[in-house]
Amino acid sequence: MANYKDIKFNFTTSTSATGLGGAWKLIKTQTVSSSVAALDFIHGTSDVVLDDTYETYLIVCCNMHPANSKPELRFHPGDGDFTYSKTSCQWIQRMSYGDGSVTVGIDDTNDLQQGTGGQPVAINVSNSNATDSASGHIYFHNPGETDQYKSFIYDFVSVTPDEMEACHGGSNIQITGAIDRFRIDFSSGNIDAGSVTLYGFSEA
Repeated sequence: MANYKDIKFNFTTSTSATGLGGAWKLIKTQTVSSSVAALDFIHGTSDVVLDDTYETYLIVCCNMHPANSKPELRFHPGDGDFTYSKTSCQWIQRMSYGDGSVTVGIDDTNDLQQGTGGQPVAINVSNSNATDSASGHIYFHNPGETDQYKSFIYDFVSVTPDEMEACHGGSNIQITGAIDRFRIDFSSGNIDAGSVTLYGFSEA
């Protein structure tokens, strides 16, 4: 029998991750190789699936590094375009500092009510060092629904050499049309580096 020390790093990634009663299916990854204004995922374009094929979708943002200093990282859902989607959110922020102190609270400035400019999911993303970035995930439920509002929840962490900010939120998208796209961008400046991956959850 193999010992833990022999197998602890012996793993590989896969196009699916099995779990209880289903699996996550990899749909598409976009990686920033040169500075871009935004990353768009649009159903039916470049192999993107974002409809009622899957009931739940997972968006993973990894090492998102901004061109500008301390912008917000934003999530824009859309139905045909990105103009009219309204999001209303509850937001909690936790900050940990190099001196060991911690601050936790509700950030009213990011609790959007029918906001149309994209939902901030990470804030104060530093670009002072090449490794400064924000990473996290968004769970996005039932985008193909045409009778009710859609919901999503998110958890993100922004990291700098002397500070960490964790942002946790839940939001609904106040339109009844099917969501067929989303955009990830910064509130100012380009995305200099990072990747965004979309998964769909299959119950079968």
